[in-house]
Amino acid sequence: MSDRFDESSDETLGRRLVGDLPRYTAPARLRVTIVEAASPPARRPAWLAPLVAAAATTMLLTLATLPVLPRIVPADPMQRYVRAVVSEHARTVMWGARHGEILPTALPWLTQESGIALPQVFVGDDRLQFVAAEPVYLERQRGVAIHYRDVDGHMLTYIALPAAAALTIPEPARVPIGRWRPALMRDSGYAAWVWKQKDVACFLVSDMVSADDVEKFKEYFARVRATTEPVPAY
Repeated sequence: MSDRFDESSDETLGRRLVGDLPRYTAPARLRVTIVEAASPPARRPAWLAPLVAAAATTMLLTLATLPVLPRIVPADPMQRYVRAVVSEHARTVMWGARHGEILPTALPWLTQESGIALPQVFVGDDRLQFVAAEPVYLERQRGVAIHYRDVDGHMLTYIALPAAAALTIPEPARVPIGRWRPALMRDSGYAAWVWKQKDVACFLVSDMVSADDVEKFKEYFARVRATTEPVPAY
């Protein structure tokens, strides 16, 4: 008996238990559960985190820039023209004329560059001082711009462009001024008188938008309109 126990060891006992004890097969569902629990968690691809961060950054930048995106371009041709001449006037107020040519000396050059001839042109008086004249390119059309400054410091820009057939003056916006009926239109804090002289669309733009300023603006329109005659040069 003692010899039997002396021959026993942990290794021998383990073999006897494996060989003598009954063995049972675990259910398939239990085996799957145990294998899944013992397996290490799946690792995310190395490129996933930078991609998510870049997408989040793009979304934040898009939300931040939405308020400053350009407004939708108006479908009405006249509104597009008014927006274009207002933008040109605002550029001149901020940066000055590109060329700064002097009238009437530069009229032949202006006619050649702009495609608009000026047989008669307003060159200023005691209320409006001539500043500069230059060719412009707006709405895919060549034209001419003449800049003035009044005695109160307001800048005014007169622009003449070829008038397309679809360019019509909106009747509800017309205002009687003497024998003329230009339309008063507004955009981005500026006011513009709009009228047509045969095949030429004419604009007079300024920041004169208050009730008192509009009365002066009417007077300035009459001075420019009475002494300026634009015609297509070609």
